[in-house]
Amino acid sequence: MDAMLDTLETLKPSPALPMAETFFTGVILSDSLAHGYVLKGKASGALYNLALQIAKIVNCKQRPDLTGNPTPKLADLACGHCKDCRWISQNAHPAVLTVSRFTYQVNDKEHADLLTTEELEKLAQKANWPTQIKTDQIGRLIYQLGISSEYTRVVIFTDAEELPASFAPDVMAPSEWRSLEATQDRAFHIRPLQRHIFNANSVNRFLKTLEEPPARILFFFIAETEEQLLETIVSRCQVVPCLSEGATDESHTVLPEAQAFLESFLAKSAQNQDAYALGAEFEQFFVEGQGLSMAQALELFQLTLRARYLQQGLSESAFAAYVAIQRQIDTALRMMSSKTNEGQSLFNLFLGLGPFARTLLAG
Repeated sequence: MDAMLDTLETLKPSPALPMAETFFTGVILSDSLAHGYVLKGKASGALYNLALQIAKIVNCKQRPDLTGNPTPKLADLACGHCKDCRWISQNAHPAVLTVSRFTYQVNDKEHADLLTTEELEKLAQKANWPTQIKTDQIGRLIYQLGISSEYTRVVIFTDAEELPASFAPDVMAPSEWRSLEATQDRAFHIRPLQRHIFNANSVNRFLKTLEEPPARILFFFIAETEEQLLETIVSRCQVVPCLSEGATDESHTVLPEAQAFLESFLAKSAQNQDAYALGAEFEQFFVEGQGLSMAQALELFQLTLRARYLQQGLSESAFAAYVAIQRQIDTALRMMSSKTNEGQSLFNLFLGLGPFARTLLAG
């Protein structure tokens, strides 16, 4: 325990993620958490800590009274000092599972037992870590999630890198990783997922659980971009951009003329203008006029809606509309990515935009 507390004091400060934190504050207060999220951003440690903060909130036994706090922040939604909050701060809570190449290390010869402590130490000394999350590891995860629990289980998929201890970590490593560290001069650091981390067999075994998980389970995938994950995973999750405070994403910068067009476009959608005409206008402005792909244009549309939500402090009903529009855009992007009914997906998006746009604009 003393070692854990010492580590907590020496962690490198993790940057704030104001947009993502505001998004999840609204989601939690409106009781509309999805079962799976792709946390997309460059500050992998901050994304991991965001998932841990949400784990605290959904498992906190002494949720703070928010009376008199009309604009709570994400950190206000958990007490931070109950047994479960402290346990999660130490990253040793049984309800919080970090799944990586280092999780559930299995004896390949027997295919039955976890590696012994001695075997793990030998493996660590050789630095001969597996390059993928294997089918046996996923099987153990599915088995564990099938066991009933009083907690809300939070499963965080990530990659990791073993570095000298002189590199200050920005997260508290999971308890399993700490047991894998063979010497005191090495430590694991959070890294974003890559497509090769999952092999075909392990993904196929996991997809049904991801799509229809048991009750009270949340999945988080840490990645720099959704392209680093298999489409079959992304299609079953919501993608949440996580820019750190003061950071900019040049690929998603909204130019003033594009901002004005999108505001006008949203107003026309609220007036139930023809979906085909709206789609043609959208394509003409961005694809023909700005030289963007339709996918890039839709991502800009998402960013505009997100900025509107953050600036206006929208009502609960407007927040629900905002989430619904984001889901529709995510669906269109996934269908375009898989080149499945691209035209139909866009038509469905613009056709269903009207009622949500009216609620959103009403604030």
